[in-house]
Amino acid sequence: MSSPRSIVAATDFSENARRAVEQAAHLAHTWHATLILLHVFNDSTWASLKAIYDLNRWMISDPVESARQRLEAIRAQLAHDFGVTVDAHVLVGRASREIHSFVMTHQPGLLVVGEHGENWVRDAVLGGTALKVLEAAHIPVLLVRRATTGAYQRVIIATDFSENATRTAHLAMALFPDAPHYLVHAYVVPFEASMRMGGAQEEDIQRYREQEYLTAVRNLEAFAVDCDYRAAGEFSKLALYGHPASVLFEQVQDMETDLIAIGKHGGGAFEEKLLGSVTQNVLYHAGCDVLLSP
Repeated sequence: MSSPRSIVAATDFSENARRAVEQAAHLAHTWHATLILLHVFNDSTWASLKAIYDLNRWMISDPVESARQRLEAIRAQLAHDFGVTVDAHVLVGRASREIHSFVMTHQPGLLVVGEHGENWVRDAVLGGTALKVLEAAHIPVLLVRRATTGAYQRVIIATDFSENATRTAHLAMALFPDAPHYLVHAYVVPFEASMRMGGAQEEDIQRYREQEYLTAVRNLEAFAVDCDYRAAGEFSKLALYGHPASVLFEQVQDMETDLIAIGKHGGGAFEEKLLGSVTQNVLYHAGCDVLLSP
């Protein structure tokens, strides 16, 4: 796996989108990749505005042409500031549909988006429709929350030991080889609450937790070797008790992590058709950037 040759960054011209395109430009510079800026003009929203307001009193030009001019200004500035090749496209329609269609046609190596913007980005990335878009895209997606500070300094790789987690680890190592990588696995004691209700004592629960911890540590060691036997010793491996999302959030705060790499869903009998519940939780609530692996 190598770094992408092209990156698509979606923008609605909001502040959050500005952070996303700047991070995308930084990555394009690092990887010697082409950056493609994408803005989707929602004609349905514009039609609704015209039905509600007297736009002739303040509209000074064609809104699609205005969007093109604004995107061109951003394109030129990024090309100058980051020294990268930047293309720009304005599409018309529903954002999630148009982004998905563009990505499927052009097959970039990475899609970069902001957390949410004035209207569509939150729905396009974190809304119900977006889950289907991300499921079908089959490319990595980088959700940017923080302002660009250069290279990522700490990367957490969330793992449940599934094949999807292995792909996520490979992706994170390929894209950010110079960053320290932390393999994090959250474990619990199955049916712990039921055991308590059945009369299990605290020392019984603690013994089961210790057994689960030892199993998790062994699995982490094997997972690291399976990901890359040459780099296995360089991974920091953390087996922590608790719900996966809560464990990840705590580590982000304690370690001042700036990126979580996570798969769309894990494996096993409870695998969900769309994004797994833990992944959704991380996308919504993690206090750092998120790399979503297909």
